[in-house]
Amino acid sequence: MSTPPIDVGDAGIADEDMFATGNASQVSIINSEVLETHILQFVDEVNDDNFMMPALSQRSTPDMKFSLSSSLNPAGKYPSSEDFCHDDVVCTVLPSSTQGSGFIYSQKLKKLFLKTESTCSFDVKCELSGLFSTQGWFVRVMLVSLAPESQHESIMRCHNHLAKDKAPEHIKEHVVRCKNVRHEYVGTGNGTFFEDRCAVLVPLDPEDLSVKIMLQFMCQNTCFHPNQRRTGLVFTLENDQGHIWARRMVQIKICINYRRDMQNEENPPVARRTAKNHSTKLTSVAGLSGNGSKRRYTSKNNRYRRQVSTGHAHEVMQSDLSHSPPPNLEPCLVDIEMPNLRMAKRLMDIAIGMISTQVLRANDPQTKAQLMQHIANIRHKRDMLVVNNSQCSVDSDLL
Repeated sequence: MSTPPIDVGDAGIADEDMFATGNASQVSIINSEVLETHILQFVDEVNDDNFMMPALSQRSTPDMKFSLSSSLNPAGKYPSSEDFCHDDVVCTVLPSSTQGSGFIYSQKLKKLFLKTESTCSFDVKCELSGLFSTQGWFVRVMLVSLAPESQHESIMRCHNHLAKDKAPEHIKEHVVRCKNVRHEYVGTGNGTFFEDRCAVLVPLDPEDLSVKIMLQFMCQNTCFHPNQRRTGLVFTLENDQGHIWARRMVQIKICINYRRDMQNEENPPVARRTAKNHSTKLTSVAGLSGNGSKRRYTSKNNRYRRQVSTGHAHEVMQSDLSHSPPPNLEPCLVDIEMPNLRMAKRLMDIAIGMISTQVLRANDPQTKAQLMQHIANIRHKRDMLVVNNSQCSVDSDLL
């Protein structure tokens, strides 16, 4: 399609017309007659049956890989753990099995728990639009910290496990090891940016754009810095230029007792403690069936027994001491010589405490009244004792 040349003299922008006061018609950019001529010529060519639009081919279409936005180019940036996928790409990363020898995957937490040096595998599957070639794609696997304040720091191995590692020198710094036949280790232990971090590259099968990645982990989460002990395994789909087209993250915890740690995180201690307190109330209503049973609870000063009987609708916990017989009151006068006044007052305080306990256990009002009278008498005698300042520390060597 040809267009007549535009006369520069026919279209011009006058500085005095731009932003001039008055009406908007004073702004003149293109001469109206020239614009009308171009529009009429374009309409005639479109209505012509012999007019054909130029065909678009894959060669004439600019390669989309070279027109990436800066967000897809990770060079010079810190690694990210946020899931991401380009509109023209579909990528999934899932554990090959939910549990195996040395690992278990929590569906509730979406988190993998495994012990050191255990091997687990992940299935990576991708789909690309027709504009892309299936050649030159690979997956980068990297262990990162999920704490925002430490994502700029690389995860380094501990000296204990590093000293016992018999692997070649160029991969000793890598916490994550790959068991695939085709793989490549990149990065260094103290790398800061994405391209410098320790990672493993695994190529995708160009036939179906999928791969099973088998990984092994050489350090525990407790080996890392305290701010880095919440970790995730980041999978990035990249082309041969290193541009990221998809990112998937799997939470991971490397520990000794992986099953116990999973149960502790699925049922936090607060929830377990709440359930325990609810089940150990002194009085609770419960529908019970089966054989009767007894269970003892021991505290610092008292022992409690819970009675559970078949056919009862209530579960009652009561103190063994509450069934003790009432005290035999036989008032007596005791004359005791003590080393000093402070110790004498302490002895009276102990006596008041013992009698107060009997008051709480007594069911007879008359018995309670007699015990309260004894407490009043002892308190009166105690208040009559005056301790001199010289005796403030006398009993420190005697007790």
